[in-house]
Amino acid sequence: MKVLVVLPAPPLAEGGAPGRCAVALLRGLAAHGVEVRALAARQYYDGEPPSDLPVELVDVEPARRGWSTLPERLRRPRGRLGRGALARRVRELAAEVDVIHLDETETAWCDEAVQTPSLVHIHYRMRRDRRFGVPWVPEFPFVLEGALAEQAAIRRHRFLVCSSSLIADALKTEARHADVVHAPLGLDQRYYEPAPLEGPPVVGIIGTGSWRPTAEAMRRLVTRVWPRIRERVPDARLRIAGRALDGVPGSLDAPGVEILGEVPSSAAFLRDLSLLLFPLERGSGMKVKVLEALATGLPIVTTRAGAEGIEANGSIVLGQDDAELAGAAVRLLRDADESKKRGLQGREAFLRRYTPEPTTKPLVALYERMVASR
Repeated sequence: MKVLVVLPAPPLAEGGAPGRCAVALLRGLAAHGVEVRALAARQYYDGEPPSDLPVELVDVEPARRGWSTLPERLRRPRGRLGRGALARRVRELAAEVDVIHLDETETAWCDEAVQTPSLVHIHYRMRRDRRFGVPWVPEFPFVLEGALAEQAAIRRHRFLVCSSSLIADALKTEARHADVVHAPLGLDQRYYEPAPLEGPPVVGIIGTGSWRPTAEAMRRLVTRVWPRIRERVPDARLRIAGRALDGVPGSLDAPGVEILGEVPSSAAFLRDLSLLLFPLERGSGMKVKVLEALATGLPIVTTRAGAEGIEANGSIVLGQDDAELAGAAVRLLRDADESKKRGLQGREAFLRRYTPEPTTKPLVALYERMVASR
C-alpha cells in the first residue's frame, strides 16, 4: 500500500499542534506497513521534520488578500495550496501511489484532475468554532471562507475522516454520499515524559491567541474563573503560554498570573504545571493541548467542548459554569492523591488509545476500502 500524505505545514515535534499530530500520523502509518510519502507546504512554522520521516517540503506562494481576490476565493475557497507548487507535485506523484490523504481542508483542492482515490481529514468545523460576526469586521470573511471551504471539500470527496465522533456523526447526516470514518488524532509518546506533580500549585493554559475560541477561553479563565481559585488557594499561580497572545481581547494581567508568551516546548511547559485548566465555551474536534496534557499525565479541568473526542478513563474533570470549573481546580490543587490518580489514569488512556499505531488503524482500513473501490 502506497499513500501520499499532503500536509498544510511541516510535521514537527514542536511548532504547531497539527505538525505534532502529523508526526504521529506518518509514524503510525509506517508502523502498519504502509509505504508513506509526504508533501508539506513550507509555511507557518520554521524547522526541519524528523529525519526518519519521508517528507518533501514545498515552498508555496504567500496568501493574497483584498477585494480583488474575493471572486477567486469565493469560487475556490481556501484554494491557495491547490493552484501552486504543492498541487503540481501532487499531480506529478499521484500515479505512483494507491491513495492520497489530504490533511485539513486547506489541502482539499490539491487533488483536482487526479484519478487516484483521495480523502480529506477534517480536524474541526469552522461554524462550530467561530461566529460570523458583522460583515465589516475581519472575522466575517475569514469564517465565511473557511465554512465555504469545508462545504466544498465535503461535496467534492467521497471519503472523509474526522477526529471526533461528534463531527463524524454530523457528517454522516450532512454528506450521505460519503464514507465517513472517525480516526482520532495521535501524538508520539516519545516526546512526553510524565509530569512530576510536585511543588507549588500552578495552573496553566497554552494556545494561540489569534484563534478566537482559545482567546475567549484565556480571557474567561483570567477574568471569571481564576479569581475564584485565587480566593481559595492564595498561593496558586496561573501561567499562560502561546503564540500571538496580543490577539486575546482585553488584558491578561491579573494577580498571580504569569504571561510567558511563546515557549520552546509545549510538553516541557505542561510538565511544570499542577493542572491544565481550559474553560472552552465553543469549539469542535479534538483539542491537542488536552491530548498533550493527557500524554504528560497532567490532571485536566475543562468543558465538554474542551474534551470532545477524547476518551480519558475518567481522568478529565468536566465543568460548564465558572463555579464548577473553579471548584474542580481547587479540589485538585488541594488533593495531591486525587491529582496524581487522575493524571496516571489519563496517561494510561493516552498510551492505549492516542499513540501512533492505534490512531492510524482506522485509516489503514479506510485506505484498503478506497483501493478496493477503484
